[in-house]
Amino acid sequence: MRTALKIATATALALATGGAFAADLVAFSAAAAKSSLADLPMAFQEQTGRAVHFEYGTAGAMRDKAMQGESFDVIIVTPSAMKALEAKSLVDAKSELTLGTTSLGAGVAKGHSAPDIGTVASFKKTLLSASSIGIADPARGATTGIYLAQLFEKLGLSEQIKNKVKVFPDGQNAMEAAARGEVEIALGQISEAAPVKGLGPLTFLPDDVQLRTVYVAAIAAKAPNRAAAAMLLETVKSAPIQQALQANGFATSH
Repeated sequence: MRTALKIATATALALATGGAFAADLVAFSAAAAKSSLADLPMAFQEQTGRAVHFEYGTAGAMRDKAMQGESFDVIIVTPSAMKALEAKSLVDAKSELTLGTTSLGAGVAKGHSAPDIGTVASFKKTLLSASSIGIADPARGATTGIYLAQLFEKLGLSEQIKNKVKVFPDGQNAMEAAARGEVEIALGQISEAAPVKGLGPLTFLPDDVQLRTVYVAAIAAKAPNRAAAAMLLETVKSAPIQQALQANGFATSH
């Protein structure tokens, strides 16, 4: 009853303010945050009576959509992608909000031994002995995919493992492939692995080759629904969303 009253009140307020909240919001987001933000649209609608439609992909793909002129209200990407958008005056830098930081790990199907990757030497040995390795596709602008391709080169592994590396649209898809037994081991962000059922214990990459990725949100410089976009970022700060981020492997500052 209270929820219905909230929605009715928010809707009435929107109409009374000249239709400022008339249209649904559009949010572009890196897939690393997808599971953590699963409840955000409903929470936002309960608070405001407004709908928000999320489109997920790699951070690079979301940056490119914004660069190509597609309309959005809020975007969630890495700081480097956000700086590129700021340089083109596509986002409001003052609105920037840090969601949290996630780390790189390895996943295998449940029932399998956790991969031995505690040191750089054991990490290399594990990759060399694995029958197949799943990663996010670097060509799609995947933050981890790009990093791992460079890391394989740096460690002198590229040629030796190139025939067993399989790429997926994003890290969660790679982890799901590991859970199904499609690949022996998947490498990706813990935030993308945490919600995947059928994985064994997750293992972090050693510090010497670790990638800790920050994700930030900002409002579009020409957001069609600026006031509502600001309210969406406020909802991200709410306890339930912050708890979901932490549960999915994000270290948050709120």
